[in-house]
Amino acid sequence: MRKLTEAQKRVLKWIGKGWRTEPGAGTAVMVNGKRICNADTMMALYRAGLASKDDTGCWSATPSGKTITAQLGL
Repeated sequence: MRKLTEAQKRVLKWIGKGWRTEPGAGTAVMVNGKRICNADTMMALYRAGLASKDDTGCWSATPSGKTITAQLGL
């Protein structure tokens, strides 16, 4: 299993359970009105195949991301 940073775990805790992110000011990524990370964190998850981005700029977990979330108990 891939080693994840604390920021990546914090993001997966939300998106791995079905939440979607929203773009915030600058490079901020928001969930439920709170900033949880920046775009660099999401790009790292994207490159790892754990997150995907839609046409509106919102991120969500891939099936692999949801599986990792469950395995880590996030």
